[in-house]
Amino acid sequence: MYAELVARSNFSFLRGASHPEELVAAAAHDGLSAIALADLDGLYGAVKAHLCAKDLGIRFLIASQITLTDAPPLVVYVQDADGYKNLCRLLSFSRLSNPKGQAGVSWRILAEHARGLCALIPFPPVEGGQAPEVFHDLSDAFRGRLYVGVTRTLCAGDEARVLASQALARELGVPLCAHNDVHTHTRARQKLQDVLTAIRHGVSVGQCGRRLFPNAERTLKGPAEMARLFDDLPEAVGRTLEIADGCRFSLDEIRYQFPEQDLPPGKDANAHLRDLTLKGLHFRYPNGIPEAVQKQVAHELDLIEKLDVAGYFLAIEDIVRFAREQGILCQGRGSAANSAVCYALQITAIDPVRMGLLFERFMSMERKEPPDIDVDFEHERREEVLQYVYQRHGRHQAGMVCEVICYRGKLALREVGKALGLSLDQVDRLSRALDGWMHEGVTPQMLVAAGLSPDDPRVRLTVQLAGELEGFPRHLSIHVGGFVITKDPLIDIVPIENAAMKDRTVVQWDKDDLSALNILKVDLLALGMLTAISKCLQLIRQHHGRDLSLATIPPEDPKVYEMLCNGDAIGVFQVESRAQINMLGRLKPRTFYDLVIEIAIIRPGPIIGDMVHPFLRRREGLEPVSYPSEEVRAILEKTLGVPLFQEQAMKLAMVAAGFTPAEADQLRRILSHKRAEELLIPYRSKFVEGCVRRGYPREFAESTFRQFKGFANYGFPESHSASFALIAYASAWLKCYYPAAFAAALLNSQPMGFYAPHTIVDDARRHGVTVRPVDVQHSDWDCTLEPSESSAGGVALRVGMRQVKGLREDTARRIEAARGEGFSSVADVARRSRVPRHELARLALAGAFRSLAAGRREALWELQALGPLEEDDLFFGIPLDGVEVELPPLGVAESLTADYETTGLSVDRHPLELLRPQLDARRAVTAAGLSKVPAGRRVSVGGMVICRQRPPTARGFTFLSLEDESGIANLVVEPDLFERYRQEVVSSIFLYAEGVVERAGRVVNLKVRRLEPLRYDGERRMGAPVPLGHR
Repeated sequence: MYAELVARSNFSFLRGASHPEELVAAAAHDGLSAIALADLDGLYGAVKAHLCAKDLGIRFLIASQITLTDAPPLVVYVQDADGYKNLCRLLSFSRLSNPKGQAGVSWRILAEHARGLCALIPFPPVEGGQAPEVFHDLSDAFRGRLYVGVTRTLCAGDEARVLASQALARELGVPLCAHNDVHTHTRARQKLQDVLTAIRHGVSVGQCGRRLFPNAERTLKGPAEMARLFDDLPEAVGRTLEIADGCRFSLDEIRYQFPEQDLPPGKDANAHLRDLTLKGLHFRYPNGIPEAVQKQVAHELDLIEKLDVAGYFLAIEDIVRFAREQGILCQGRGSAANSAVCYALQITAIDPVRMGLLFERFMSMERKEPPDIDVDFEHERREEVLQYVYQRHGRHQAGMVCEVICYRGKLALREVGKALGLSLDQVDRLSRALDGWMHEGVTPQMLVAAGLSPDDPRVRLTVQLAGELEGFPRHLSIHVGGFVITKDPLIDIVPIENAAMKDRTVVQWDKDDLSALNILKVDLLALGMLTAISKCLQLIRQHHGRDLSLATIPPEDPKVYEMLCNGDAIGVFQVESRAQINMLGRLKPRTFYDLVIEIAIIRPGPIIGDMVHPFLRRREGLEPVSYPSEEVRAILEKTLGVPLFQEQAMKLAMVAAGFTPAEADQLRRILSHKRAEELLIPYRSKFVEGCVRRGYPREFAESTFRQFKGFANYGFPESHSASFALIAYASAWLKCYYPAAFAAALLNSQPMGFYAPHTIVDDARRHGVTVRPVDVQHSDWDCTLEPSESSAGGVALRVGMRQVKGLREDTARRIEAARGEGFSSVADVARRSRVPRHELARLALAGAFRSLAAGRREALWELQALGPLEEDDLFFGIPLDGVEVELPPLGVAESLTADYETTGLSVDRHPLELLRPQLDARRAVTAAGLSKVPAGRRVSVGGMVICRQRPPTARGFTFLSLEDESGIANLVVEPDLFERYRQEVVSSIFLYAEGVVERAGRVVNLKVRRLEPLRYDGERRMGAPVPLGHR
């Protein structure tokens, strides 16, 4: 028998070539008694290994290799709860006391935290002589729980290392323990291990030399193989079981407690929560609390008390209240919107009782996971909320959840290609050509199209190993908003470390790890649209004198829905994508619930489950709607008999198939699992036979379950869709009635949304908004509104200096502060604002001096003719004597190119105006004209590519949006045509397309038959092509 005590997973970051689950699964398969992950200075992969070990019935030991600043490293193993706390503290000290990415503690700190731990010296020094004194000190500290490691990896120096281990063990009077210094779960991963070593050292594999392992023997080996390897030291193999038997701690023993809130005298958390909920109900229902709401709230509060999570709700309420007091827009989303208590506490904005939402989707007695409340905040002000949490709970009790950043297609290809010695040009071509296509299979034609030989063994190996590297952890980042708040010190529960961002600490586990151990997290998320709405409301107050809030925006406005039915949704939250705009013209939303469905229906779940077309046919009256029972009608009537939401799947399982609430929730969780297809297999017969026993037709049961399978990995909660629909409607209303303020707010909230600034500006102009260029005399940092009788709403949009690339906000603020009554010349701007010359040159190239009668060339000439622009120079900004010259203005094409190069947009003209003569000569129609062409007619269009999408659910179809001076044309490219025109689709800035017009409702598409790039001289200075999206 044997237990592997030194195994490194890929969570040792470029030092191990196997996932934790792969190592555990291989250990179970090979018959090992136990396995320990000895990853470097962290427990990053411990939960994943723990869960896998539980599933496979093998013991998993909690361990880590500790970097010591004054001694060789030690591997330490957790024996009990005290040992676990000590290991977490050691790892936290090691990380927090060093710059991010580094670790190390002194042996004395290790010795102070030795209780509950045993230790292994994995790699004794081979030099000979007496053991370092520190080893004797560590032996005293661990008191019979210190071991010396011994390895045989079948390479030169093996026996010297064995002798060194034996000598050290004798000197210290401690036992020998065998291990294999495992880096892979199979020898087949050795090539990847070599590549990881090369990446870590920043060289090619050929340059690594002795830094590579000489063979593939550092792989997981079974008991028999280890016994043969150490047939002269059988006690060293047996001792692995001694260590394993002494390590009885499991991660399941972690006892997490949420911190107690400040409570009124004489009140516990549950009583205080009831008081706040009742107060909130009176606010929500000023004309009286409906009986159904009272019953639901009572049920929820009883369950919250039984599950002992009142403190969690109080903490979220406290955070949301803080945000409201600071004027920060926020709104809860996800399954929390199923809760009437959350609605009463103003955490969420959807009335779950009125909408008939399923509370059990959020929490229940049967669920084995904690409730999860997600709250969105303005993305530019979320940091205020995060710092409030740190201040409120203390940095010892609060830390952010980590997100593991993994190698993906392009980066994996680049890193592996460089490691295998491909030239930078080959690496660039390979990564550009194959990014996003690794999972679909790389064909020889793709490599040829990229100018690479499919027969080159290095290219083939790069593609193979990049596929293996995909999904490997690269580094830790911060989760988008997850916070862990604890009653006990956080470092007793999970190791923490410094984040890259100042004043942030991060735990070593991600959200899935924490959920698996029932550790509650608070999700404080950033949402750009809330920032845009907040800024838009401020502009409306400032320029229109109307004081609005999210809650007071007029509901159910027919004009707003008419706008959406026309596909006029650029900038509108959640419905501005190419697919959503198409669906708007077919679904034709006329009510809020239509918008809820609109948001949910363009998701992989409904598409894969073949729910979209039946729903649309029924909505259009082309297919009858029938229900096998009144109970099913009550569940599916809102969605015309088609289950679109997870809650409906749960209700159907209970009503039609007789599932218990716990079984229905288990089904819901499986539908969200990455192995859903596999895990659903045993549920099929249970569901179908349950339906048949209750008198439902087998055909209904089979078709319903097929639709359930479509939810796998992609199910959408109705509550989540409803929460997003509120924001979608608000943004649509603002766009409809205040287009200038809405466009300005979108521009001032970048980066966010689906489209580039030039598309937002062009859309505003199509809505009658006058857009004025950036100008030092009038522009602030942000885009602003100015009076204009000719513009929609009586205000024009002035482009802000934030749009000028290479210009800092501080620079713009200096110009604003210096402006006063206005500038008189370019020299006056330079002298009074004291802005560096290179930033003034960016403004000049952007045409920002035009109001001073200075064209782009004149402004640049004047800047060059100025004296020194260093602030401490006596002659700062004084014009030097020079020759006055008359400079010709830039041509139309040059001006347009300069606009896009400096600001990414043009307020004077659309780039397609330059190409219109070419297109007219070919009788191409405009995007606006395309909407008037009958279905079936062959036509051609041209435009700037503003959106490319190839969703995984689209069966290989690619969707393009071409924008011209009149609007946007939607193109559909079939899979075979995509392969023929791959280069044009992926990399062209302007495209000419021929095809056949298709119509569905108000949606007009061009089914492409031929593509070619359109060219004009300045296009390459306009920026990179819009990337091909896979969503």
